[in-house]
Amino acid sequence: MVYEAYKINAEFESTGIKKLIKLFAYLKEMVNGGIVFIDEFDSNLHDVYLCALLEYLMEYGDGQLCFTTHNVGPMDILKQNKKSIDFLSEDHKIYPWKTNGNYSPSKLYRNGMIEGSPFNVDSIDFIGIFSTDEED
Repeated sequence: MVYEAYKINAEFESTGIKKLIKLFAYLKEMVNGGIVFIDEFDSNLHDVYLCALLEYLMEYGDGQLCFTTHNVGPMDILKQNKKSIDFLSEDHKIYPWKTNGNYSPSKLYRNGMIEGSPFNVDSIDFIGIFSTDEED
């Protein structure tokens, strides 16, 4: 890897940079018109970097990228395009994103308002789990 003031061997790069190096050929395939599937595309990638990369691929990619993610940040980028977000339910059914007023898909997901969504977690759900009692 060549930077302005120095070079570094890829083996000493961060986990995120290493992942991007591994994904480079696949992302290039998508840009050139191919169909690419990536599981957990977001793992080890910073949300800001991931969203910028998705914006680039949406603008300049001639193919299709299908990916899974645990990160809700990309939802707000992808909502610009129809049929770009699908949710997988707990019972393995696919629910496509549909515009719902002024709600963003990420807000609906966080609030458990996506049909079949398992994501109904609130901060109070952790009460009693992280006990400070010495008996535990």
